[in-house]
Amino acid sequence: MMIPRIHVTWPPGCYGSYIMQSIYAYSNLSSNYELIIDHTGSSHTFRNSEAMDKHFSMDHLLSDNSDIIISSVTGHELDYFVNQFVKQSEGDVSEYLESLFPNFKWEIKKQWNKEELWTTREYISCWIQLVLAVAYKNNINASITTDKLFDENKDIFPAEISRLIQKLGLSVVVDDNIIETNHSVWQKQQQYHNLQKRCDKWISEIINTKENTPSPCITILDEAYIQNRLREHGYEIQCYNLNNFPKTSNELRQLLYKESKDETTKPKDC
Repeated sequence: MMIPRIHVTWPPGCYGSYIMQSIYAYSNLSSNYELIIDHTGSSHTFRNSEAMDKHFSMDHLLSDNSDIIISSVTGHELDYFVNQFVKQSEGDVSEYLESLFPNFKWEIKKQWNKEELWTTREYISCWIQLVLAVAYKNNINASITTDKLFDENKDIFPAEISRLIQKLGLSVVVDDNIIETNHSVWQKQQQYHNLQKRCDKWISEIINTKENTPSPCITILDEAYIQNRLREHGYEIQCYNLNNFPKTSNELRQLLYKESKDETTKPKDC
């Protein structure tokens, strides 16, 4: 008799592979509670395992009849987007953008007549907020939300993962201290968590203070997010040939100018 596979669904970048691996490792499906965490902090290796193939199916469709639905939470949309970019595409910008917009290279060349880092960043900055808003809506039918993975109360995650395991009709076979230890190791590798909050704080410092603080940016996606948010505040970046994004707030301030309704006052090609 074929055992039905557990269907898990989540928005891209919302740690679904880790939750699947945790369900497997801490339940009676497994005889080994150790987790495999990749160099990027992901659990994608688990998705290629026999255990995954035997016990789980996954997608990003967020269907209500899924066994486990994982939901995003407001204020971390950029975290998920960058998390997916690095862990799925391993930082390959072309691969990632082609998965979203197959004609993106044509669109960039049409607009700026060249494909460089600065034009790619400019292109991303035009749509990033819209994509974040569409891709990461809170799901009222969620089995678990991602904030439970980062709660400062150490008892939260063991209780949550145990609840999911029992919801599936499985048994928890490890002590909470094992789950806590493994989870702490995983948390330390999640460098994109709170990235959006760090970027928003930096934008506020740039606009409202004279402090010289380091950039929180890690990838071209969060650089584009910074550019987009500054535009919302009425500032443009002198972006022509800016392949290396500024590393400090003072460096970035020197490149800012107030957006004008008179397009003739803007630097060429920006």
